[in-house]
Amino acid sequence: MDRGRLDIEKTREDLKRRKADGRWTFYGSLFIWELMRCSMGDLCMYESLLIDPDWIHDYNRVYTDFFKEHYRVLIEEAGKPDGVWIYEDLGYSQGLFCSPDTLKALVFPYYAELVDFFHGYDIPVVLHSCGGVTEALPQVVEAGFDGLNPMEVKAGCDLLKFAELYGDRLTFFGGLDVRVFESGDRDFIRGEVTRIMEGMKERGARYVFGSDHSITTNVDYDDFRHALEVYKEHRYY
Repeated sequence: MDRGRLDIEKTREDLKRRKADGRWTFYGSLFIWELMRCSMGDLCMYESLLIDPDWIHDYNRVYTDFFKEHYRVLIEEAGKPDGVWIYEDLGYSQGLFCSPDTLKALVFPYYAELVDFFHGYDIPVVLHSCGGVTEALPQVVEAGFDGLNPMEVKAGCDLLKFAELYGDRLTFFGGLDVRVFESGDRDFIRGEVTRIMEGMKERGARYVFGSDHSITTNVDYDDFRHALEVYKEHRYY
């Protein structure tokens, strides 16, 4: 445990201020997948997933313990947030970076452990993963994640289908194709926002409005405001 990595006092002050403002507060960080990519490099990591799984397990064991201990101190001394976001890009435009079986054996057990740790403090956990994560969806649910973001449409994710399968288990954040906003076509924007909102209502799913990826400079501000107005027209269940 390295207390120098944590700014307890500032975190406590920020948490208190945001809660006083009525904001939803959260802690967030990368975790084992992104850390492996950063520290090993993609090529070494992907080779090791296949030929040296013991090293992967050792790496993930060390860092899972590391994160649990540092988050324990942060929660108990700085305060409990309303939620936690874990940022792990498991996919790209064509699907997952590795097979679901590999993720199940080497990665998701540690996700489940971290989620269980936060649940011990009654804190919900959202998984952020860009790219095509459809094949990993059952494991996301099995690991106990409470929410999923952003469900990238151009990578094959289908928000309404996800909601049909797991609307009783997950809260969905995003999933609206950013290319719709980029189109500048107000009728198209209205139609897509309405389709998503009414589709989520029909499925009784929990939904937080948002795009499926970063809002780019190709999105006109007034077009996005238009999308928000349409959302407000359809937001009540």
